[in-house]
Amino acid sequence: MKDWSTKGIKGYVMLMVEFLRISPSYELARQILNKNLDKKTQNKLITQLYEAEGKTLSAIDKQAVIAEFQTVLTTYDEFGDIATMTFDDWWQARGIYIYGTPFSKPLVKQITRIDKDEDFEPLFYKPYEQYLTKIRSSEGNPTSLILGLPLGMPKADLLRQVSKLIDNAKVPLATKSARASKALAAKRLRSEPLFIQLRILMAKAQYPDMQLWKVGLWAKVSAKHAKTLDLKESKKKFEDADSKEHLAILTSRAFKNAKQVAENAARGSFPSSKPVRLPHYDFEDIYSRLRMHYKTLKPR
Repeated sequence: MKDWSTKGIKGYVMLMVEFLRISPSYELARQILNKNLDKKTQNKLITQLYEAEGKTLSAIDKQAVIAEFQTVLTTYDEFGDIATMTFDDWWQARGIYIYGTPFSKPLVKQITRIDKDEDFEPLFYKPYEQYLTKIRSSEGNPTSLILGLPLGMPKADLLRQVSKLIDNAKVPLATKSARASKALAAKRLRSEPLFIQLRILMAKAQYPDMQLWKVGLWAKVSAKHAKTLDLKESKKKFEDADSKEHLAILTSRAFKNAKQVAENAARGSFPSSKPVRLPHYDFEDIYSRLRMHYKTLKPR
């Protein structure tokens, strides 16, 4: 497999893996499949994950939760155990086979050359056949133009004509999120919101008692409030009350979106924050799991 098609998205795949490390549903899928649990035990654990903190599910909701969880199990089958693997190891073992391509990167090729006053190139069919049956085939048979390019003319003029032919062909350019074998969920990719959401989840795991506005400040939720608030303040300042309240609201919203992103990732859709049913987030358990991967994290 070749990874040229993943240029521009590999960083997003790396972020996705970090969200999967945190997702409680993905962790439960790991336990279910690695321990080969029977269906009755699976269903019990799945409903417990979504009934935590006093929530109760109706019989219909339980059936829905169990049915929805099958998507998480399918995702785990595809992406595997990422609990302790480095991204580079996971990429070589799994990622490149999911997002890479078996085809070579399409390149402009010279098929043959016809010199001045030469009426016909007698061996033209050989390189042409080579291009069609081997080279183009190895590139995945992309839509291509076969051109007659007269030399001895200004390069700018030739390039302008070629550019016009390309425009007239009207072949759309695939977005970088769609060039890989497995497309990302978003057409327009923005990494900064994902980094913010990931930092919020990490902060909640590392500092469970931290005030929400401080989590937002630590996660860089708002550049505006970062100018006026201090993470290490020792005394409350009345004039900062509004900023703290607004930052806490922004952080709460981003925190919910972060969990949605993690759970959509567990369902094989990334990056996406579309509403899905959220499981219980036990940040003590999440922190313990993160310590298995991040050796620098200290025990509580």
